Amino acid sequence: MHSNLASLLFERVQTDKQLVVLDIGLARSTTVELFTHFKCKLIFVDLYSQNLLSGSCPEDYEGDHQPSHQQLIEQFTAALNLDPQTKLDICLFWDFFNYLDGTLLKAFIDALHPYVDDSTCGYGLGVLNARTQLPNYQYGIKNLDKLHQYPCSEEQKSVYPHSQRDLNNLLGYFDIDKSRLMPDGRVEYLLSQGCDDK
Repeated sequence: MHSNLASLLFERVQTDKQLVVLDIGLARSTTVELFTHFKCKLIFVDLYSQNLLSGSCPEDYEGDHQPSHQQLIEQFTAALNLDPQTKLDICLFWDFFNYLDGTLLKAFIDALHPYVDDSTCGYGLGVLNARTQLPNYQYGIKNLDKLHQYPCSEEQKSVYPHSQRDLNNLLGYFDIDKSRLMPDGRVEYLLSQGCDDK
């Protein structure tokens, strides 16, 4: 699948230093192979399999009791399990945001904040509107301008499509620098902070 924006991630970072890359999905051979061409530390954290996803009930919070924002941040922090000194250059979010309602998305973004600095950039996929179906895939990045889609064998979890306006409000310190509509109605997003060219 062609990507118009993924290659821009590498224009926003200093490729002469060791890159720290967070991939929110499973370790895919295409992604691993691509990043062998860079001085790089790859961190794979499969958050798709976590009970925190919308539609799942965390075992610690049963019944009518809803976890607080701080409790959700703590659960995402534990799921990320990143070294406290880690600073991320690139975050490959794929379509993860679409599986979080607004409450969970805000908590996830807050949990990620300690590992983000002014030069951190991210890449994500969404849908143009609620009528666009989100395919049940996991992703890898094959070339700088090409993604690889892996069909999921598990049943698709609940989907919460966010408009670009909603995402801008939910993503906190991240801004949507650029967005491009894909032929099937999905949208790809380049996220960053501290970048002036919108």
